[in-house]
Amino acid sequence: MKKRDIIFGLIAGFFVGVLALATFKNLEFELHQKFNWFSIKFIYPFPVLIPLLVIIGLYIAEILARKIKVIWQLAKFVVVGALNTFIDLGVLNFLIFVTKIDTRAGILYGLFKFISFSCAATNSYFWNKTWTFEKGSRAETKEFAGFYFVTGIGALINVGVAVFLVKIIGPLFGITPYLWAGAVAPFIGTLCGFVWNFLAYKFFVFKK
Repeated sequence: MKKRDIIFGLIAGFFVGVLALATFKNLEFELHQKFNWFSIKFIYPFPVLIPLLVIIGLYIAEILARKIKVIWQLAKFVVVGALNTFIDLGVLNFLIFVTKIDTRAGILYGLFKFISFSCAATNSYFWNKTWTFEKGSRAETKEFAGFYFVTGIGALINVGVAVFLVKIIGPLFGITPYLWAGAVAPFIGTLCGFVWNFLAYKFFVFKK
């Protein structure tokens, strides 16, 4: 594993930990209502613990990649995806917290989700271009346009699933509307767009 990979992994892991801490802090009351054993103290070590776990995960992926090469790219994509996920959740929860909107308000929630997704997507472009697929650090107009075309489809999948879960399905398993809209629905939306994004970035946007 190159020194560059270690540095990128530590930076991504640190920000995942910080953003996770901020997100869970915002949802602390809701989580405690649902899981009375939950305490924000469990999350405090994340900014230190997650970078270490990222490096361990990358080291294992590098070993496995000797047999299956795509695993190395996939591992880096997962790390970047985790960072993007918590940027998405962080921005979304910040907007919900500031405006105090009713999370059942589908149109406004959809707008907030699109804003948060766009912030995560911009971050995704530079991290995936520079690190995951190693295509340099300079943004190229054609590549950038292709990235946002592909990401736009990912956005429809991501946002569409999240809004569908919030507006149509509604909270399940006794989860509160705030927690459902602020964490569960967007997380499921992110997972649904994951496979599409990786394959499209690899074989279309950042192909060698």
